[in-house]
Amino acid sequence: MSRAVPMLRLSPKAAGTLQQQHTKAINELHALTRHNKEFDRHLKALIGYDALRELHETVDNALLLADLVKEAA
Repeated sequence: MSRAVPMLRLSPKAAGTLQQQHTKAINELHALTRHNKEFDRHLKALIGYDALRELHETVDNALLLADLVKEAA
């Protein structure tokens, strides 16, 4: 039988700290996403769409391979 997951109870101070960390992480994620989109736009203008697509595929494959190697170790 599955049990209900107990609720996590935080003090107001801990909840405030967690909220601040969450807000900071979200803002950093938005900034990185914005930077990445602009970087891709400039790179596409410099090297062309096909080369950029191929570069993305190569990077994705390299990351997948790194994950497999890490998992196998």
